[in-house]
Amino acid sequence: MHRPEKLILSRTGTPAQAFALLPEQGNVVVSMAAAEPSLFFSQLHHYARNFSVLNIHCANPTKPYSCFADAGLSEHLRFNVMFLTSVVRGLQGHNLVHYVPQHLSRWSQNITRNRNIDVFWGTCSLPTAHGFVSLGVNTCYETEILRKARTVILEINPNMPVVYGDTFVPVERVNLFLQTDCELPVIMPEEEGPEDRQIARYISELIPDGATLQLGIGGIPNAVGKYLSHKKDLGVHTELLTESMRILYEQGVVTGGQKTLWPAKMVAAFVYGSRELYEFVRENPAVELHPASVINDPNRICRNRKMISVNTAVEVDLTGQVCSESVGHRELSGVGGATDTHAGAQRSEGGRGIIALRSVTADGLTSKICFELKAGAKVSISRNDIDTVVTEFGVAELIGLSVAERAKALIRIAHPEFRDELLMNAQKNGYI
Repeated sequence: MHRPEKLILSRTGTPAQAFALLPEQGNVVVSMAAAEPSLFFSQLHHYARNFSVLNIHCANPTKPYSCFADAGLSEHLRFNVMFLTSVVRGLQGHNLVHYVPQHLSRWSQNITRNRNIDVFWGTCSLPTAHGFVSLGVNTCYETEILRKARTVILEINPNMPVVYGDTFVPVERVNLFLQTDCELPVIMPEEEGPEDRQIARYISELIPDGATLQLGIGGIPNAVGKYLSHKKDLGVHTELLTESMRILYEQGVVTGGQKTLWPAKMVAAFVYGSRELYEFVRENPAVELHPASVINDPNRICRNRKMISVNTAVEVDLTGQVCSESVGHRELSGVGGATDTHAGAQRSEGGRGIIALRSVTADGLTSKICFELKAGAKVSISRNDIDTVVTEFGVAELIGLSVAERAKALIRIAHPEFRDELLMNAQKNGYI
């Protein structure tokens, strides 16, 4: 038996022993997305009443665990969530769950600001022969937080791939290991409609050969990948490594051959998708993961020539203000890395920040190109930072345009049924 296996065996315990290491009052940070620690969340409700106020910092819970269903636990637990999912969206602001607005590039910095991290609890791979475990598919904030935590608890999961980059942790740094073999959470690409495909066609025309890509989450970014098969020497520098990027790599479209930062490497902060995607990144030298403080740093993003960032939005007003995280006052998701990547791409030589959205809501009753954002809507990207907006009706390039010119350009790509109303409001209020 190799030494790391002996050390892991000597430090392997039970969930009860792990929860006993948590402070009665303090700060616990857990890993996110496909690296979400299943034993922590599935067992937490059994131990919650042992705590006075335990602050749990997490990103995007994937399942409706029992700890979210018991309102009485709000006296003992407080979840500080960095990105709202359907699991916790309805709980936001009701004592148990609280959304923390912040750019993805600053998550780890803000978590550790003015507070000590008592425990980091995450998921890892089986140990390597050299005495390390890999945090696998997530390094958004995990590696940086782990290094500052007083106590480290990791769930060893053979389904977690070893991924290269800043993911490795010496086994000596871990206080307690837990054994699990649960399947990693998966997300499948959203169904794309004809509008998404048309938007993707327009976007594909804006992406030159040799460009480096950042694609956000959703049906539109996934559709974009399907219209890039004729491109050459694309690169990847993205917060989220997606299914479409895997496919483009396997098609020979993504080579990184003209990439200026991390040439020939697909770099990301996390991986979240299918089991095929997790197997693709397993010990793949073409893929590296690094913290979001690095990957989403606009000053690094811009070092890629022809950097193209594609993000989606809930609505865009006629002056170019973008809301991507709420419907009016109702918190929907979070800003994530949209602002980071949108701004960074524009600083790149030949780069572009694209906001893509369908022209109307799913029921067809409301224009998503609007005269004014809904009351309470959160501005994710200011009008001072807007670049290019795309709907199924066309492309509006807004940089350097006056308010009047922007309004006209956005009205042209709005749904035809709403253009007259938008024009009337723009004229009535002195935009045009």
